[in-house]
Amino acid sequence: MRKFIAIVLLLAVTGYGIWNALAAEKTKKVGLSVGDVAPDFALQTLAGETVRLSDFRGKPVIVNFWTTWCPPCKKEMPDMEKFYQNHHSKVGLLAVHLTSQDTVENAKSFIHDYQLSFPVVLDKKQKVLNEYHIQTIPTSYIIDGDGVIRKKVIGPMTYKQMEEITAPLRQ
Repeated sequence: MRKFIAIVLLLAVTGYGIWNALAAEKTKKVGLSVGDVAPDFALQTLAGETVRLSDFRGKPVIVNFWTTWCPPCKKEMPDMEKFYQNHHSKVGLLAVHLTSQDTVENAKSFIHDYQLSFPVVLDKKQKVLNEYHIQTIPTSYIIDGDGVIRKKVIGPMTYKQMEEITAPLRQ
């Protein structure tokens, strides 16, 4: 009888452990680490349209935090535009302008001067800046089609880096 009870308890504990592991795999936490679901946000474009990060679900997206006075940001923007032109059907690109550290007028001029065609949203109150704990600009998050963070890049990205980082996600 003791053997039977011990076997039943062992099977119950093992079954609970397996069930717990499978349940943990299905529910990912919202956070900023690789493997976490990226926190959703909604910001407005210069035209006043609201864009949400969740609007990009179904395809990978690069979320880039930048300002107009940042030399590395200026350096990466032509590569970002080229990448967007070549891959916008398979990879989204969303530029979050840190308007709280810059001005809307500067953003307008910059977008015009660099002929940017990808969506640029304005973080006027530092809400997303704070939520994403942005310390250095530019900073980019590469998020897969399910909204899961796959990579964080601090500093400017080149076209080649964008190609390499997103290639496995574009399949």
